[in-house]
Amino acid sequence: MTYALRRILVTIPLLLAVSLVVFALVDALPGDPAVRRFDLHANPEAVKAWRAEHGLDDPFLVRWGRYVGGVVTRFDFGKSYAHSHPVGEDLGRRLQATLELTLCALLLAVVVGLGVGILSAAYPRSLFDYAGNLLALGGISLPVFWLGLLLWILCTDLLGFPYRSGRAEAPGMATGLYLFESLFRGHVSLFLEQLRRIFLPALALSTIPMAVITRMTRAAMLDEIGKDYAVTARAKGLRRRRVILKHVLRNALIPITTITGLQFGTLLGGAVLTETIFSWPGLGSYIVEEGVLANDTPVLVGGILLVATTFILVNLAVDLLYSRIDPRMRRA
Repeated sequence: MTYALRRILVTIPLLLAVSLVVFALVDALPGDPAVRRFDLHANPEAVKAWRAEHGLDDPFLVRWGRYVGGVVTRFDFGKSYAHSHPVGEDLGRRLQATLELTLCALLLAVVVGLGVGILSAAYPRSLFDYAGNLLALGGISLPVFWLGLLLWILCTDLLGFPYRSGRAEAPGMATGLYLFESLFRGHVSLFLEQLRRIFLPALALSTIPMAVITRMTRAAMLDEIGKDYAVTARAKGLRRRRVILKHVLRNALIPITTITGLQFGTLLGGAVLTETIFSWPGLGSYIVEEGVLANDTPVLVGGILLVATTFILVNLAVDLLYSRIDPRMRRA
Protein backbone atom coordinates (compact mmCIF):
# COMPACT_ATOMS: atom_id res chain seq x y z
CA MET A 1 0.00 0.00 0.00
CA THR A 2 1.48 3.33 -1.04
CA TYR A 3 2.15 6.21 1.29
CA ALA A 4 -0.43 8.43 -0.43
CA LEU A 5 -3.18 5.81 -0.27
CA ARG A 6 -2.55 5.18 3.43
CA ARG A 7 -2.81 8.89 4.20
CA ILE A 8 -6.07 9.18 2.26
CA LEU A 9 -7.60 6.16 3.99
CA VAL A 10 -6.68 7.58 7.41
CA THR A 11 -8.34 10.89 6.51
CA ILE A 12 -11.80 9.38 5.90
CA PRO A 13 -12.49 8.16 9.48
CA LEU A 14 -10.88 11.34 10.79
CA LEU A 15 -13.40 13.45 8.86
CA LEU A 16 -16.26 11.33 10.20
CA ALA A 17 -14.96 11.68 13.77
CA VAL A 18 -14.65 15.46 13.41
CA SER A 19 -18.18 15.74 12.05
CA LEU A 20 -19.51 13.66 14.97
CA VAL A 21 -17.70 15.81 17.56
CA VAL A 22 -18.84 19.09 15.97
CA PHE A 23 -22.44 17.90 15.68
CA ALA A 24 -22.45 16.67 19.28
CA LEU A 25 -20.96 19.86 20.73
CA VAL A 26 -23.39 22.14 18.92
CA ASP A 27 -26.29 19.84 19.81
CA ALA A 28 -25.31 20.07 23.49
CA LEU A 29 -25.59 23.87 23.54
CA PRO A 30 -28.29 25.11 25.94
CA GLY A 31 -31.65 26.17 24.58
CA ASP A 32 -34.20 24.74 22.18
CA PRO A 33 -33.88 25.82 18.53
CA ALA A 34 -37.65 25.53 18.11
CA VAL A 35 -38.34 27.89 21.00
CA ARG A 36 -35.71 30.34 19.71
CA ARG A 37 -37.28 30.17 16.25
CA PHE A 38 -40.70 31.32 17.49
CA ASP A 39 -39.34 33.57 20.24
CA LEU A 40 -42.11 34.92 22.53
CA HIS A 41 -44.92 34.02 20.14
CA ALA A 42 -44.46 30.27 20.39
CA ASN A 43 -47.31 27.90 21.13
CA PRO A 44 -46.87 24.20 21.90
CA GLU A 45 -48.53 23.01 18.68
CA ALA A 46 -46.41 25.23 16.44
CA VAL A 47 -43.20 24.27 18.25
CA LYS A 48 -44.04 20.56 18.01
CA ALA A 49 -44.82 20.81 14.30
CA TRP A 50 -41.65 22.74 13.61
CA ARG A 51 -39.52 20.22 15.47
CA ALA A 52 -41.08 17.36 13.54
CA GLU A 53 -40.55 19.19 10.23
CA HIS A 54 -36.83 19.60 10.92
CA GLY A 55 -36.36 16.11 12.37
CA LEU A 56 -35.29 17.35 15.81
CA ASP A 57 -37.28 14.64 17.59
CA ASP A 58 -35.21 11.86 16.02
CA PRO A 59 -32.37 10.19 17.98
CA PHE A 60 -28.98 11.89 17.88
CA LEU A 61 -27.22 9.28 15.72
CA VAL A 62 -30.09 9.31 13.21
CA ARG A 63 -29.85 13.11 12.86
CA TRP A 64 -26.06 12.96 12.56
CA GLY A 65 -26.19 10.23 9.91
CA ARG A 66 -28.81 12.11 7.92
CA TYR A 67 -26.75 15.30 8.11
CA VAL A 68 -23.48 13.64 7.04
CA GLY A 69 -25.27 11.84 4.20
CA GLY A 70 -26.71 15.11 2.92
CA VAL A 71 -23.33 16.86 3.09
CA VAL A 72 -21.45 14.06 1.32
CA THR A 73 -23.96 13.30 -1.42
CA ARG A 74 -25.54 16.71 -2.14
CA PHE A 75 -23.41 19.32 -0.31
CA ASP A 76 -26.59 19.93 1.70
CA PHE A 77 -25.89 21.59 5.05
CA GLY A 78 -29.57 22.07 5.81
CA LYS A 79 -31.52 25.31 5.93
CA SER A 80 -31.03 28.24 8.25
CA TYR A 81 -33.45 28.30 11.16
CA ALA A 82 -33.58 32.10 11.02
CA HIS A 83 -34.48 32.72 7.35
CA SER A 84 -34.92 29.20 5.85
CA HIS A 85 -32.19 29.77 3.25
CA PRO A 86 -29.93 26.84 2.22
CA VAL A 87 -26.79 27.06 4.35
CA GLY A 88 -24.66 25.31 1.73
CA GLU A 89 -25.09 28.16 -0.77
CA ASP A 90 -24.03 30.78 1.77
CA LEU A 91 -21.09 28.65 2.93
CA GLY A 92 -19.87 28.08 -0.61
CA ARG A 93 -19.96 31.79 -1.44
CA ARG A 94 -18.37 32.87 1.84
CA LEU A 95 -15.72 30.14 1.70
CA GLN A 96 -14.50 31.38 -1.66
CA ALA A 97 -14.09 34.92 -0.29
CA THR A 98 -12.18 33.65 2.75
CA LEU A 99 -10.12 31.27 0.60
CA GLU A 100 -9.05 34.11 -1.68
CA LEU A 101 -8.07 36.27 1.29
CA THR A 102 -6.23 33.36 2.91
CA LEU A 103 -4.31 32.47 -0.26
CA CYS A 104 -3.18 36.09 -0.71
CA ALA A 105 -2.11 36.32 2.93
CA LEU A 106 -0.27 32.99 2.76
CA LEU A 107 1.45 33.99 -0.49
CA LEU A 108 2.75 37.15 1.18
CA ALA A 109 3.79 35.20 4.26
CA VAL A 110 5.66 32.51 2.31
CA VAL A 111 7.47 34.90 -0.05
CA VAL A 112 8.61 37.30 2.69
CA GLY A 113 9.06 34.71 5.44
CA LEU A 114 11.04 32.29 3.30
CA GLY A 115 13.24 35.03 1.85
CA VAL A 116 13.98 36.67 5.19
CA GLY A 117 14.54 33.30 6.88
CA ILE A 118 17.06 32.21 4.22
CA LEU A 119 18.97 35.49 4.48
CA SER A 120 19.00 35.28 8.28
CA ALA A 121 20.40 31.75 8.17
CA ALA A 122 22.91 32.52 5.43
CA TYR A 123 24.26 35.58 7.29
CA PRO A 124 23.85 34.90 11.02
CA ARG A 125 24.40 37.78 13.45
CA SER A 126 24.32 40.24 10.57
CA LEU A 127 21.97 43.10 9.77
CA PHE A 128 19.78 40.68 7.80
CA ASP A 129 19.56 38.37 10.80
CA TYR A 130 18.66 41.13 13.26
CA ALA A 131 16.07 42.58 10.87
CA GLY A 132 14.55 39.12 10.38
CA ASN A 133 14.31 38.50 14.13
CA LEU A 134 12.72 41.92 14.61
CA LEU A 135 10.18 41.18 11.88
CA ALA A 136 9.32 37.81 13.40
CA LEU A 137 8.97 39.24 16.90
CA GLY A 138 6.79 42.10 15.72
CA GLY A 139 4.59 39.83 13.60
CA ILE A 140 3.88 37.47 16.48
CA SER A 141 3.44 40.20 19.12
CA LEU A 142 1.11 42.66 17.35
CA PRO A 143 -2.62 41.83 17.66
CA VAL A 144 -4.30 41.48 14.27
CA PHE A 145 -7.19 43.83 15.07
CA TRP A 146 -4.80 46.60 16.21
CA LEU A 147 -2.48 46.04 13.26
CA GLY A 148 -5.41 46.11 10.84
CA LEU A 149 -6.59 49.48 12.11
CA LEU A 150 -3.01 50.81 12.11
CA LEU A 151 -2.46 49.72 8.50
CA TRP A 152 -5.76 51.26 7.48
CA ILE A 153 -4.88 54.63 8.99
CA LEU A 154 -1.25 54.56 7.84
CA CYS A 155 -1.91 53.53 4.25
CA THR A 156 -5.08 55.51 3.54
CA ASP A 157 -4.61 58.71 5.54
CA LEU A 158 -0.83 59.14 5.50
CA LEU A 159 0.31 57.39 2.31
CA GLY A 160 -2.80 57.99 0.24
CA PHE A 161 -3.33 54.35 -0.71
CA PRO A 162 -6.61 54.12 -2.68
CA TYR A 163 -8.15 51.42 -0.49
CA ARG A 164 -11.82 50.48 -0.62
CA SER A 165 -13.41 48.30 2.02
CA GLY A 166 -15.49 45.26 1.26
CA ARG A 167 -15.37 43.06 -1.82
CA ALA A 168 -16.36 44.22 -5.28
CA GLU A 169 -18.79 41.98 -7.15
CA ALA A 170 -17.62 40.58 -10.48
CA PRO A 171 -20.52 39.36 -12.65
CA GLY A 172 -19.65 36.76 -15.21
CA MET A 173 -16.91 35.10 -13.17
CA ALA A 174 -17.05 31.30 -12.99
CA THR A 175 -15.67 31.18 -9.44
CA GLY A 176 -15.67 33.40 -6.38
CA LEU A 177 -11.89 33.80 -6.56
CA TYR A 178 -12.21 37.13 -8.35
CA LEU A 179 -8.59 38.23 -8.00
CA PHE A 180 -7.02 35.07 -9.41
CA GLU A 181 -9.66 34.51 -12.08
CA SER A 182 -9.45 38.10 -13.35
CA LEU A 183 -5.66 37.72 -13.58
CA PHE A 184 -6.02 34.42 -15.42
CA ARG A 185 -8.52 35.89 -17.88
CA GLY A 186 -6.50 39.04 -18.43
CA HIS A 187 -9.11 41.49 -17.04
CA VAL A 188 -6.59 44.09 -15.89
CA SER A 189 -9.03 46.70 -14.56
CA LEU A 190 -10.97 44.12 -12.52
CA PHE A 191 -7.74 42.61 -11.22
CA LEU A 192 -6.45 46.00 -10.05
CA GLU A 193 -9.78 46.77 -8.37
CA GLN A 194 -9.76 43.45 -6.52
CA LEU A 195 -6.10 43.88 -5.60
CA ARG A 196 -6.81 47.33 -4.17
CA ARG A 197 -9.52 45.88 -1.94
CA ILE A 198 -7.68 42.75 -0.77
CA PHE A 199 -4.15 44.06 -0.24
CA LEU A 200 -4.58 45.60 3.23
CA PRO A 201 -6.62 42.77 4.81
CA ALA A 202 -4.21 40.20 3.31
CA LEU A 203 -1.22 42.14 4.65
CA ALA A 204 -2.74 42.35 8.14
CA LEU A 205 -3.65 38.65 8.11
CA SER A 206 -0.21 37.57 6.87
CA THR A 207 1.85 38.98 9.74
CA ILE A 208 1.58 36.04 12.16
CA PRO A 209 2.26 33.25 9.60
CA MET A 210 5.01 35.42 8.10
CA ALA A 211 6.72 35.57 11.48
CA VAL A 212 6.29 31.84 12.11
CA ILE A 213 7.62 30.86 8.67
CA THR A 214 10.59 33.24 9.08
CA ARG A 215 11.62 31.69 12.39
CA MET A 216 11.07 28.11 11.21
CA THR A 217 13.05 28.71 7.99
CA ARG A 218 15.93 30.25 9.89
CA ALA A 219 16.05 27.43 12.46
CA ALA A 220 15.77 24.65 9.87
CA MET A 221 18.39 26.21 7.60
CA LEU A 222 20.88 26.74 10.44
CA ASP A 223 20.42 23.13 11.48
CA GLU A 224 21.18 21.89 7.94
CA ILE A 225 24.05 24.29 7.16
CA GLY A 226 26.26 22.70 9.81
CA LYS A 227 25.80 19.12 8.60
CA ASP A 228 28.50 17.12 6.83
CA TYR A 229 26.98 17.19 3.34
CA ALA A 230 26.85 21.00 3.33
CA VAL A 231 30.41 21.30 4.62
CA THR A 232 31.59 18.76 2.01
CA ALA A 233 29.81 20.62 -0.79
CA ARG A 234 31.55 23.85 0.23
CA ALA A 235 34.89 22.02 0.46
CA LYS A 236 34.47 20.77 -3.11
CA GLY A 237 34.34 24.36 -4.30
CA LEU A 238 30.59 24.87 -4.81
CA ARG A 239 29.45 28.45 -4.41
CA ARG A 240 27.77 29.32 -1.14
CA ARG A 241 24.58 30.40 -2.90
CA ARG A 242 24.31 27.05 -4.72
CA VAL A 243 24.90 25.06 -1.56
CA ILE A 244 22.23 26.99 0.33
CA LEU A 245 19.54 27.11 -2.33
CA LYS A 246 19.98 23.67 -3.93
CA HIS A 247 21.12 21.44 -1.08
CA VAL A 248 20.41 23.01 2.30
CA LEU A 249 17.03 24.54 1.45
CA ARG A 250 15.65 21.30 0.00
CA ASN A 251 16.52 19.33 3.12
CA ALA A 252 15.02 22.06 5.31
CA LEU A 253 11.74 22.13 3.39
CA ILE A 254 9.93 19.40 5.35
CA PRO A 255 9.51 21.36 8.64
CA ILE A 256 8.90 24.54 6.62
CA THR A 257 6.19 22.81 4.57
CA THR A 258 4.60 21.42 7.73
CA ILE A 259 4.37 24.80 9.44
CA THR A 260 3.10 26.43 6.24
CA GLY A 261 0.27 23.92 5.96
CA LEU A 262 -0.68 24.46 9.59
CA GLN A 263 -0.62 28.22 9.10
CA PHE A 264 -2.98 27.91 6.12
CA GLY A 265 -5.52 26.09 8.25
CA THR A 266 -5.10 28.60 11.05
CA LEU A 267 -5.62 31.51 8.65
CA LEU A 268 -8.74 29.93 7.21
CA GLY A 269 -10.44 29.63 10.57
CA GLY A 270 -8.93 32.69 12.25
CA ALA A 271 -9.73 35.47 9.79
CA VAL A 272 -12.77 36.66 11.78
CA LEU A 273 -11.17 39.83 13.17
CA THR A 274 -9.58 40.76 9.86
CA GLU A 275 -12.84 40.20 7.98
CA THR A 276 -14.72 42.30 10.52
CA ILE A 277 -12.28 45.23 10.43
CA PHE A 278 -12.11 45.38 6.63
CA SER A 279 -15.77 44.43 5.99
CA TRP A 280 -14.71 41.33 4.09
CA PRO A 281 -17.71 38.99 3.51
CA GLY A 282 -15.93 35.79 4.43
CA LEU A 283 -16.65 32.57 6.27
CA GLY A 284 -15.45 33.72 9.69
CA SER A 285 -17.74 36.74 9.87
CA TYR A 286 -20.61 34.59 8.57
CA ILE A 287 -20.19 32.02 11.35
CA VAL A 288 -20.03 34.71 14.04
CA GLU A 289 -22.83 36.94 12.80
CA GLU A 290 -25.27 34.37 11.41
CA GLY A 291 -24.37 31.39 13.57
CA VAL A 292 -23.18 32.47 17.01
CA LEU A 293 -24.97 35.79 17.49
CA ALA A 294 -28.21 34.62 15.87
CA ASN A 295 -28.13 31.17 17.55
CA ASP A 296 -28.61 29.52 14.15
CA THR A 297 -27.55 25.90 14.66
CA PRO A 298 -27.27 24.76 10.99
CA VAL A 299 -25.05 27.76 10.19
CA LEU A 300 -22.86 27.06 13.21
CA VAL A 301 -22.51 23.33 12.50
CA GLY A 302 -21.94 23.82 8.78
CA GLY A 303 -19.40 26.61 9.19
CA ILE A 304 -17.32 24.85 11.84
CA LEU A 305 -17.45 21.55 9.97
CA LEU A 306 -16.38 23.20 6.71
CA VAL A 307 -13.41 24.94 8.36
CA ALA A 308 -12.34 21.73 10.12
CA THR A 309 -12.67 19.69 6.91
CA THR A 310 -10.64 22.21 4.92
CA PHE A 311 -7.95 22.19 7.61
CA ILE A 312 -7.74 18.38 7.45
CA LEU A 313 -7.60 18.33 3.65
CA VAL A 314 -4.86 20.97 3.61
CA ASN A 315 -2.78 18.86 5.98
CA LEU A 316 -3.45 15.82 3.80
CA ALA A 317 -2.09 17.76 0.84
CA VAL A 318 0.99 18.67 2.89
CA ASP A 319 1.53 15.01 3.79
CA LEU A 320 1.30 14.03 0.12
CA LEU A 321 3.74 16.80 -0.75
CA TYR A 322 6.30 15.22 1.59
CA SER A 323 6.78 12.32 -0.83
CA ARG A 324 7.72 14.79 -3.57
CA ILE A 325 10.17 16.72 -1.38
CA ASP A 326 11.77 13.70 0.29
CA PRO A 327 11.69 10.40 -1.70
CA ARG A 328 12.36 8.47 1.52
CA MET A 329 8.78 9.22 2.62
CA ARG A 330 7.42 7.05 -0.22
CA ARG A 331 8.86 3.98 1.52
CA ALA A 332 7.66 4.99 4.99
